[in-house]
Order: sequence, then C-alpha cells, then structure tokens
Amino acid sequence: MAELKVGRAIGAALHQAISEILPARVEFYEEWLTLDRIREGTLSRAKVGAVLSFLRQEPSGYNEVVGRAGHHTAEWSLDVLPSFRGRLLCQVPLSLRVWGGLRRGARLIRGLHSDGRLRWTRRRGRVVVTIEGSLFCQVRVHSSAPLCRFYSTLLERCLESFEVPCSIESTRCRGVGHEVCEFSVQPK
Repeated sequence: MAELKVGRAIGAALHQAISEILPARVEFYEEWLTLDRIREGTLSRAKVGAVLSFLRQEPSGYNEVVGRAGHHTAEWSLDVLPSFRGRLLCQVPLSLRVWGGLRRGARLIRGLHSDGRLRWTRRRGRVVVTIEGSLFCQVRVHSSAPLCRFYSTLLERCLESFEVPCSIESTRCRGVGHEVCEFSVQPK
C-alpha cells in the first residue's frame, strides 16, 4: 500500500517556520522533514503527522509554528499567481472578493493534501468555513484547544490578498473532538 503524500509546500513551510521560531530544535525535526524528501515531493502524511505530534508536546511554539507555516504557504502560493487577476478582483464588491479569497484558499488546501476540502456558507453577515480532512487536527488523543491555526492563517492571508481584512475564529475542531473543523470569518 502506497503512503499518502503531502504537497511540498507544507513540508517546506513547516521547516522554515521551525527554523524561525524554534531554531535550536531544527536538527531534531529534520529527522522527518528532510530537505531531500521535501524537494523530491516524497514527504508522507505519517512524517508530517510525527512532526505535528512532537510540536504539540513542545512547551511553547505549536500555534506559532503552524501559524507561521500557514502564512508562508499562502505567501509562496500567492506569489506564483498572475498579479493582474488579483488587482482586477480587488475592485469588485466585497462579497465577490470574499468568494475569490475563499476559492483561492480552497484550491490551495486541496493541493496541499488530497483529502482536504474547504466549503463555506453565509450566515447572518458572516461566513462559516468548514474544512474536512484536516491534516493538522488528526490526533489520537483529543486536544483541549483547537489545532487549526495553519488553516485560519492561510485563509486570512488569502482573503487579505483580495483586500478583505477579516477576523477568523475557530468554532469547531476535529482535534478537540468535532467531526469537522469550522471557522467563523467576519470581514471588517
């Protein structure tokens, strides 16, 4: 049975974030996040899962590392898109910009790992985003706090690229025991 692979961006972003926030621990995490595996695209979900598991056991740093990794992933992915499309979409009404930013985020998440699915609906002036198949929230023992910081930071950056400043709050998380991860997005 073949191992499930994850996109290069997750491995590279996690490696970069660990070297920025936990520089003394880079050598430890390179046991799983080897640059050769990242470069060749052979990084497995099991190896990323091991890194995330060890990060959650660090005295501090999990939220900062995965948040920074989400930011890096969005930045690197947004840099390769044609800038004219982004400039054009920044001139349309807010509801279309929110749709464009979330659509960009959905494509990004689907490209990072095959079972990641992002869906959204509008409810009472806010947007409710649901992520199924969260790589960061697959845990054996439930956490006391949401583990979805990677996705909230990634989505926030995608929306900012469409000039939609917003606040994103995690309302449900698979890591805590819910069926899906859910965020409330409130454009400012």
